[in-house]
Amino acid sequence: MATRKKQSSLANNNVWTAAAIIVSFCALAVSIYQAIILRNQQYAAVWPYIEPTVRYSNHSFELLIQNKGTGPAIIKKVNLTLDDQPVADYRKFMGDLLGNHAFQSLSITSVDNSVISANESVRMLAAELPDSLSISSSDFPQRTTVKICFCSIFGDCWTYLDGDVKRVRDCK
Repeated sequence: MATRKKQSSLANNNVWTAAAIIVSFCALAVSIYQAIILRNQQYAAVWPYIEPTVRYSNHSFELLIQNKGTGPAIIKKVNLTLDDQPVADYRKFMGDLLGNHAFQSLSITSVDNSVISANESVRMLAAELPDSLSISSSDFPQRTTVKICFCSIFGDCWTYLDGDVKRVRDCK
């Protein structure tokens, strides 16, 4: 009889041990799942989204780079082309685009290797023509290509190319 109680007690211990192991694995799985959810929330909380905007009137033209995302954008590279040719000289670019090189004012800001906060915009290019001259139209979308490579603070990178944003490995 003592042997039977011992075996019964040993069997009960094995059941409790197995139950404890199963509960431990369930707790581990829940913890791992929560960590994955938290990590995804952190990445979403600092997701940048860059979009260039063009504004023009009869006498002025602006190219703004806006961050419409939830976190800061680290701008790595900005490449412009005009009529399928890479732009090296922004002053010449503005004159050729607007059809006039006589500026009343011209502002050029390099945004390469800069940080744009969430909901911030930076005026990259701006030109104002004298009152005697006017911009008849801006065919900016038809003649130019804007390519911007930017990253989040976690090192995730994207490329904006004329309205299309794609994830890239890096901004080389």
